[in-house]
Amino acid sequence: MSLVTVKPKFQVTIPAKLRRGLDLHEGDLLEATVVGDGILFRPKEVVDRNAAADQVASILTRIELSPEDAGRSEDEIMEDVIADITRLRRERGGRREGGLAPRRSKGGS
Repeated sequence: MSLVTVKPKFQVTIPAKLRRGLDLHEGDLLEATVVGDGILFRPKEVVDRNAAADQVASILTRIELSPEDAGRSEDEIMEDVIADITRLRRERGGRREGGLAPRRSKGGS
């Protein structure tokens, strides 16, 4: 167990062994939660929505319609996609798995 000191501005230094074990870097985001009589810090990742949208748009430009979707409107296809996503989320208990890889925040961005 490691002890840390609360500094004048309520800052603490996470011991190096713990930082390395969690692959923490300066600028990473941590979620702080009160748990019992302590504080739990969990690493969090953020997704750059613009970069994700650009990545999805790039992928969509390379996709060809399947023969079963030929002649269907974009709205009809989108309704089916939304229904499939909803069904899969229910099957997984609401957990979001897979998909675009989130990136860690490195401070300024």
